[in-house]
Amino acid sequence: MRKLLTPLIAAILVSCLTAYAVWTGERPRAHYLSDLRASLASDVGTASARGNLLAIRPALYPSDYRDPDLLRMKLVAALDQARAQGLLNDKTVVALPDHIGTWLLLRDEKHNLYQARTFAEGGRLLTLSHPTLLGRLFLQGQDLEEALLRAKARRMARDYQKLFSRLASEYRVTILAGSILLPSPYLKEGKLRSGHGALYNLALAFSPDGLLLDEPFSQPWPQSARGESRQSLQTSSGLVTITRSWSQGYPHSRVTLSDGQTTASEVLFLRGRLWPLHNSPAGSELTPSNTRQASEAPGSHLLNAWLGEK
Repeated sequence: MRKLLTPLIAAILVSCLTAYAVWTGERPRAHYLSDLRASLASDVGTASARGNLLAIRPALYPSDYRDPDLLRMKLVAALDQARAQGLLNDKTVVALPDHIGTWLLLRDEKHNLYQARTFAEGGRLLTLSHPTLLGRLFLQGQDLEEALLRAKARRMARDYQKLFSRLASEYRVTILAGSILLPSPYLKEGKLRSGHGALYNLALAFSPDGLLLDEPFSQPWPQSARGESRQSLQTSSGLVTITRSWSQGYPHSRVTLSDGQTTASEVLFLRGRLWPLHNSPAGSELTPSNTRQASEAPGSHLLNAWLGEK
């Protein structure tokens, strides 16, 4: 009897392990339902050849990060609306909010994860579908979000650069591509790479030909709720200054464009419903729920400011 049971039990175990391996690799396609609406919430000044600052506050949700092409679709809808209203030209500087790239770590996950109300709610599903994360969780003492981010960091860096470089070249505008959280990020031969060290909040900018503009900006993560950082870079339209802070309970930035004679300035933050970030300041949100909005219109908001004539 024992001789019969042993191979039977072994066969059952092999079948279970095979079924589990197949399940972890399955990513069935699901219908993509998201609000692609975008509206002009503010337009300051008079159109001129000196250029303009176009700030986009996109309305984003976890499902928008299932594939970089879906995130691109959301941003294309906003840029198409801007172009239709005559807001894009070769001296336009398009600015996007901080951490727009961080949730690229959700690429290619199980469909049910995107329906979760919190990241913790989807934690069990993530752990089961990524058994290799167990080593990071228990041997390296990382929490689930950090373990997943580090496991996917190389692809996240590639997706982030490809997405915003392509948008800049297709629309022939300068793009300030928000930011992304990565471990020890660096550039090698013009390509964004990730390392294995501490986490940094990294921001890239792209010129109208899709090439990197100026040096990357990075700051150690986590950040203090009371701290403030400042970045400056030169564009074809003038000097851009970005001031970043979590002082209001969410990541927000003030972007100022100056050509030496006139200035344009807008405040940026994410809209929609994205989960709070790993190690973000206590009590903070990524997409603020109670802050004053530029408009009551649904979807993404566009805020435009023209550099005035002398």
